[in-house]
Amino acid sequence: MHSAAIDFGGTVTDLVLRRPGQSDVLLALPTAKPEPAVAEQLIDRLLAAAGATRDGEIGLIAVTGGRSWQLPDTLGATRVVKVDEPTATAVGGLLENAPAPAIVVSLGTGTGIVLADPPSPPLRLVGSGIGGGTLLGLAKLLLGTTDVARIGELAKRGDVTRCDLTVGDILGGGIGPVPAEATASHFARVARPGTPAPRPEDVAAALTNLIGQSALRLAFEAARFHQARSIVLLGHVLDVPGFRDAIERIPLLDRSYVRIVSDPGFAVARGALETALRGGTIAA
Repeated sequence: MHSAAIDFGGTVTDLVLRRPGQSDVLLALPTAKPEPAVAEQLIDRLLAAAGATRDGEIGLIAVTGGRSWQLPDTLGATRVVKVDEPTATAVGGLLENAPAPAIVVSLGTGTGIVLADPPSPPLRLVGSGIGGGTLLGLAKLLLGTTDVARIGELAKRGDVTRCDLTVGDILGGGIGPVPAEATASHFARVARPGTPAPRPEDVAAALTNLIGQSALRLAFEAARFHQARSIVLLGHVLDVPGFRDAIERIPLLDRSYVRIVSDPGFAVARGALETALRGGTIAA
C-alpha cells in the first residue's frame, strides 16, 4: 500500500510518495493552498512524476505546514493524517540517527528551531524571520534576480570580506573563544567611507553568509542551553549552491556536531509521513 506526504510551505510545497520496496519519490512545487481539490491535484502530479496511477492504492496522506489542519480527515477513500510542524520537523531531523537531544533547524521561508529528544514531545524553541524568503527578497532588490541557481553560483565566486566586517577588523584580533575571522557585522564594511563597491558575487556571498550564520547562531545558543548532542539542518535553502559554503565558513565549526540531512528540502515532509506511519509517536 502506498503512502504520501504534503508539506505546505510558504515558498515551496514538498511531496513524498512511498511505495514498498522502492525509493521515495520526491517532488517540489510552488506554494499551494491546503484545499481538498488542490491536495488531490498535488497527489495526482506526484503519482504522475512517479509513473504511477491511482490504481496503486494510497492508504494515507500525511499533511503538515501552512493551514493543513483545515483539510478534511479523508480525501475520497484515503485517510488524511495531520501532523503539527514541530513534530514533523523533529522526526525529519532524526531520521538519520543524529544523537539526541538534538536541535533541529528548519531553513524554509523563515527559520524554525525545534528541540528533538524522543520520547518527549518536540519543543518549538524559537523562530526567525530570516530564511529562504529573505534570501530571495534581498537578492531581487540587490542582484535583480530570484533565480536560486544564479544566486548560488554568484555566491560561490564571491568574497564576503568585501561586504562584512570581522571581529579582527574591529578589535585587531579575536576575543575569548571568538576568532578574529568571525563575522562581527553583516554588510557593515559597505558603509565605511572609501570602501570599494562590492561585486554582485560578493553581495551574493554576503547574503548567504547572513542567512546561514544568523540561523546557526540561534541554533548554537539553543544547543548550549539544552545541552544538545547535535544540531541538524534541513530545508530547501541548503540546496542553494554556495549556501553550504557559508556554513562551512563559520569558525571552529564541528562537522560531526552540525549535520545536514539527505535531501534536506524534503525532511519535514518525510518527518510527517514517518509520524503518520508510526501512529503519531515520535519515538525513534
